[in-house]
Amino acid sequence: MTTTSDHSRGIGAASLLLQFFPLSCFLFAAFRHGNPQPEDWLIAFMVGGAAAVLQVILAMILARSRPLDRLILGVNIYLIVGGLSALTNQLWILQALNDLRESGLFLCLLAVGVLTTLGSKAGFVGQADSHGQSRTKRYSLALLLLAIIATIPSFLVRGQLVFSAVIPLTLLTLVNRWFASRIRRP
Repeated sequence: MTTTSDHSRGIGAASLLLQFFPLSCFLFAAFRHGNPQPEDWLIAFMVGGAAAVLQVILAMILARSRPLDRLILGVNIYLIVGGLSALTNQLWILQALNDLRESGLFLCLLAVGVLTTLGSKAGFVGQADSHGQSRTKRYSLALLLLAIIATIPSFLVRGQLVFSAVIPLTLLTLVNRWFASRIRRP
C-alpha cells in the first residue's frame, strides 16, 4: 500500500529530475544543429520559455505550501523573458540577451535573490526557519553573495558555457541545498 509520504517522495524525486528541464529544452533547441545561428536562439527561447511557463505552473500546483526553488525560478524567468521577447518580436530585449549571454541568466537569479531575501520568510534559500528567521536571512544573504560572485565568470568568459554557466549554476545549486538542509536542522 502506498502512503502519503511515499507519494510525496515520488513527487519530490520527479521534481528534482525535471527542475532543469526548461533549460535543457532551451539548450537542445539552440545547439541542435551545432553552432547556433540567430534563428536557433529565437526558437530556443520560445521552446525554453514555454517549458518554463509549464514548469512554474506545475510547481505552483504540486508544491502547495512549499516555496518554489529560487534558482530554478530565476532560470525560468530568464527563459520566459526571452520566449516572450521572441514571440512578440522585442528586438531590443533579444539584443540585450544576446549581448549579455549567460550573464542575463545570472542577473535574473540576482533579481530573484534580492526580492526573495527581502520579501519572503523562506528567503533566497527557499527554506523558512522554524526557530526564527536569523538563519534563513543569514544563509540567503550568503547565497546572494555567492550568486554575485558566480555572475563574474559569466561576464568574463561569455560564450564558454561550462565555465560561464554550468559550473557556477551547479555550485550555487549544491550550496543552496546545503544551506536549506542546515536550516531544517534543529
